[in-house]
Amino acid sequence: MQTTKNIALPRILHYLFLSLTCFGAIWWLLNLSAYFKTGDEGPAIRGWVTTVGDYQHTVVPHPDGSGDLKMYNWGERKFVMLEFSEMQGILKWRYLGYILLENLKYILVVFGLYQMYRIFRNLDRNLMFRDENIRRIRLIAVAVMIFPIASQVASRIIAGVTYEAEGHLIKTAIPPLLSEQLVLGGLLALILFALAEVFRNGAILQQEQDLTI
Repeated sequence: MQTTKNIALPRILHYLFLSLTCFGAIWWLLNLSAYFKTGDEGPAIRGWVTTVGDYQHTVVPHPDGSGDLKMYNWGERKFVMLEFSEMQGILKWRYLGYILLENLKYILVVFGLYQMYRIFRNLDRNLMFRDENIRRIRLIAVAVMIFPIASQVASRIIAGVTYEAEGHLIKTAIPPLLSEQLVLGGLLALILFALAEVFRNGAILQQEQDLTI
């Protein structure tokens, strides 16, 4: 009876992470396609910035002279929509870099969920202390460490673009929350690396036990 309970929980987690992985992949594809719109609206970049000073709903000329920059007031944080009149405008390196980093966060989430899905599938098969699980935990730790770095750089890019609008009319600042994310991401990555070492030692002990038997 106890064996049935131990198998049931990993199996539930296995299918839960599989569902979350599929949902995350669909969300990432929808988010990526939203940047390259077709039709009357055209392509656009959107993101959140923190401004120094209070700005209401603002429409200013595009920093590169293509389309408009629209800013919507949501308290301290502002939602920015940077529109382009033609596709060539969005193909500059800083805009493509921003899109890449913003979507890298979604990719890392999907990647991490997929690794968790594979780990729990192994647990469902009673394959706990395996080299594969150790490697996947380390990969999740790396993804957790990269995620806040991508957020920090993407935030600096969109803040820089907004700051350049209308001759530095809109003053921007990097929110302190991103610095906290860097610290928390580093701490969580260290915990996961330590967990991987626990699994590695467990795998060594299991191998020694198997040889003894």
